[in-house]
Amino acid sequence: MSLIESIITELRVPDLPYPVGQPVPAEHPLWYRTLSQAWGAGSDERVVTHLQRVDAVWSMRQVNAAYLADRIMNVFLRRSGLHPYLVHRAARLRFWLALDLEAHGDRAVAEERPLRRWLDSLQALRGWSRTGGRSDRPVETHLAAMEKAVGKALEAGDEQPIETCVSDWSEQIRRQAEQAERVAARLWQTESGAAGQRAAEQAVRAALSRTCRGRRLPNALLTFIDGDWRGLMRRAALVYGVDSEAWRHALRLLEWLIWVGDESLCGQDRNRLYHVGEQLTDKLVQVVAMVEGHDPEPRRFAAVDTLLAKRLRDEPVDQEPADMPEADPRWLDKPDQQQRKEASSWVGRWYLYEADGQQIRQFLTGLLEETGEVLWTNARGAKLGVESFRSVLARFEAGELTQLPDAYPFAAVLKDTLSSLQRVLESQRKQREQARDKARQEAEALRRAQEEALEEERRREREREEREAREREEAAQAARNEDEAERVSEAAELWAKVLAEVDRLEAGSWIQLGSGDEAVRLKLALRIRASGKMVFVDRYGLNRREILREELASRVRDGEAQLLSEGAEFADTLSRVVGRLRVGG
Repeated sequence: MSLIESIITELRVPDLPYPVGQPVPAEHPLWYRTLSQAWGAGSDERVVTHLQRVDAVWSMRQVNAAYLADRIMNVFLRRSGLHPYLVHRAARLRFWLALDLEAHGDRAVAEERPLRRWLDSLQALRGWSRTGGRSDRPVETHLAAMEKAVGKALEAGDEQPIETCVSDWSEQIRRQAEQAERVAARLWQTESGAAGQRAAEQAVRAALSRTCRGRRLPNALLTFIDGDWRGLMRRAALVYGVDSEAWRHALRLLEWLIWVGDESLCGQDRNRLYHVGEQLTDKLVQVVAMVEGHDPEPRRFAAVDTLLAKRLRDEPVDQEPADMPEADPRWLDKPDQQQRKEASSWVGRWYLYEADGQQIRQFLTGLLEETGEVLWTNARGAKLGVESFRSVLARFEAGELTQLPDAYPFAAVLKDTLSSLQRVLESQRKQREQARDKARQEAEALRRAQEEALEEERRREREREEREAREREEAAQAARNEDEAERVSEAAELWAKVLAEVDRLEAGSWIQLGSGDEAVRLKLALRIRASGKMVFVDRYGLNRREILREELASRVRDGEAQLLSEGAEFADTLSRVVGRLRVGG
């Protein structure tokens, strides 16, 4: 039995209109008519509320189907993340869902069913806002069509009208998604280019504001700077960026031009003036070629050449204040990498804010790195605005902007709802089982007592056997300990005897080291009792070898050496040993 089927047939919820006593036959016509009338009346109340109002006996399956439909839709209302108006309209489908659950059980929420597909498709409207504009019309039209299809399905007792409506809606959603993706892609390309141009213009303004502030320049030079050189710097910033070599050279030459143009600056250092005069025009040509990709026309820098000639001849030049509008110097800085890293976690998410009492949703499409701005779009991919990322952070911290929670589709709603009810059902099953167990306890009391007595006897028998086994083991261990002590005593006695035999060796005594072909026979030549050292030689008195007393005793004990007869020749000794062996055999 499936989980949904178990919930419908077994669950008991307090204060619901369950039948009393034995199960009753289901009143299908009344059940169907009650829910159809509630749908037709546009009711937003729970299905269970309508059942409680009718003086009828409902089957357990009908009551639980109504309760489960209410529970699923209530969770969907709270957690879907969709616009409240949209979810409110969708939640009215609880009446159709209750009928479907009572009739088909778990098949009512299968993935292929039209109601399930429609509820899943609503995630495509996650960014939809009810603003009263044209974008509301397609959604409002479809909601009306869906309500009409459900009404027809209730009248005909067939879900085909719903199937047709959901199929048309799915196709419409697919086309809208593809169109929104294309619109958003084109918009991003356009806004990226515009952002680059804004950043370049702002960087040029900041450079001119910083270098020209408080300076007096000739009108011709000021015209050249504000026209020709402004355009070149804008192109350098746009094409290469403010951290490029082209921009740095253009900015440096702007400072040279200001220095040459302001007599209060260049008049203080004639040597530098000559140096700058020799290089300035050539540097201008180089930077133009670097930025524009070709050499400039010869007369392009005529105003600069004329000014340089007058300065070098020390001729008077009319000057006027170089008034440039104030600009934010931050535009001259490199792109903020930290800001880009922080903004990456904001991109691709939906956000909402309140405006005129309405909930407005907007999608953060991306960060325009050149300007530090973000691009806001709506659900159709259309532009809502461009805003600095700093402003977005400020609004978020002030509580004016809220991040929309992650998508919570109907499948997750269904899973959580069923998991919660499953725990309740299991708890009720456990309680019922406990009640049955309690009824059986008295009948089984005697049997348990007999089993306990028998188990006690078995336990005592096991204890006796274990005690006897321990006693046997202890006795065996004592015997092993006694054998070990005897072995240690015999080993000590043997060692003492071997030491005594070694100590009885005197000069002229023979020993044999090794056995077989590798045996070596040596004669004791000298014994130093103070150190226990013994000096042995062969039969010729050569090949001297020193052996300690304990070492020789250890070899004798281990069979690596033999003590031969004192003062006898080796051959005689060997004959006597063989003879004794034969006699012993």
